Amino acid sequence: MTVGARLDVSHPVNLLPLAALAHRHILIAGGVGITPMLAMADDLSRGPTPWELHYAVRGPHHDFFGRQLRDRYGERVRVYHGRRIDFEQVLAGRPLGTHVYSCGPAGMIDAVGRAARAAGWPASHVHSERFTAPPVGEPFEVRLARSELSVVVPPERSLLESLEAAGVDAPYLCRGGACGECETDVLELDGELIHNDHWLSDAEKAAGRKIMPCVSRARCARLVIDR
Repeated sequence: MTVGARLDVSHPVNLLPLAALAHRHILIAGGVGITPMLAMADDLSRGPTPWELHYAVRGPHHDFFGRQLRDRYGERVRVYHGRRIDFEQVLAGRPLGTHVYSCGPAGMIDAVGRAARAAGWPASHVHSERFTAPPVGEPFEVRLARSELSVVVPPERSLLESLEAAGVDAPYLCRGGACGECETDVLELDGELIHNDHWLSDAEKAAGRKIMPCVSRARCARLVIDR
């Protein structure tokens, strides 16, 4: 970055928005996953819709935000020191129109999803945000149909990063496979796609016609995408 450089700044993007028509909100956080919940709790505290927060931390020494939240919102906040939240109990018997939001370790988010399904919650009422990084994998080469370029993706670099290094202006937002902004059509494939995103449906992943360059890879002899 140099003096006089121009920065293009966009509006903030919320990948874990509150459901405007919900009758009740349940917030579940683990560790650093409390980050989005701070703003959500502040927003909810100004409105009439009932809400509650369940927050798991390793112990009292890691409970700065928990103490802060309890001081502000009292019994709406429950903090769990070094123990598992009973998601089945938290989600059972909730009135129709309740929405749950989870953020934190992948295992916790998966457990919330399983508990919600077991309790009969509709998928549209279960929301989450994951902190993910592109996994490493085998190197592969991709052909860009519109740009008329061939790009090699090394093991330690994502497809999106490789496109950027080649000078291709590829869209992105979250870089974690959750927002859908970088979704790209696959035009030709001789091999298999390694899907690591949380955006495409199981059917779309099985079809092999789309890829999320920010986190997904390929194990192939030939891959052509619409970029």
